[in-house]
Amino acid sequence: MRSSRQRRLALILAGVLAPTAALVVGMTATASAATVLHDDFSDGDTSGWSKSGGTWSVVTDGSPAVQQSNATSENARIFAGGTSWTAYTVQARVKPLSLGSAGHASLLARASGSTVYYRLALLPANQVQLQAVNGGSVAVLASASRTVTTGTWYTLAIDVTGTTVRGSVDGTVIGQGTSSLVAAGRIGLQTAYSSASFDDVLVTDGGST
Repeated sequence: MRSSRQRRLALILAGVLAPTAALVVGMTATASAATVLHDDFSDGDTSGWSKSGGTWSVVTDGSPAVQQSNATSENARIFAGGTSWTAYTVQARVKPLSLGSAGHASLLARASGSTVYYRLALLPANQVQLQAVNGGSVAVLASASRTVTTGTWYTLAIDVTGTTVRGSVDGTVIGQGTSSLVAAGRIGLQTAYSSASFDDVLVTDGGST
């Protein structure tokens, strides 16, 4: 039989370890991110997406991908997801096929309408910008010099948590900024005076949390 001292020690250890174990379990649950949207376009269509401008279709570009082929379109967008989405990370592979001098191929987050959103844009002249777009007004939250070559796939990601917006290319953060322009919205893909393929769209909840 245990001595009274051994029993007291066992009770003390149980009291210390139980909250610690609960804390570890709680942290693990908080850190895990759930997939809320994934589309690799292998079904051959854009069901669940809404289009605005441009010419969108599913093609084979190494694998099935959605492509915007009208390089003269001023503003071609396609949206998916929920208007109430707040904290999340959206990621997609983007392959610019042509980039006009005033053009871009972009990933969108928190689109509250067709002209209000956060945007991570691949630009000509080897530049990437993280932008807050409100109609015709574009505020640059961050920018970086980055080789942008037509015919090359890039993995773009935008993380939105509260008023913090962060952008990355191929797993490297290019910058972040603070903006209260829009608190919730859908994800999207966009081109302007350019053509591009998009694939492997993934949205996970929670943003950087």
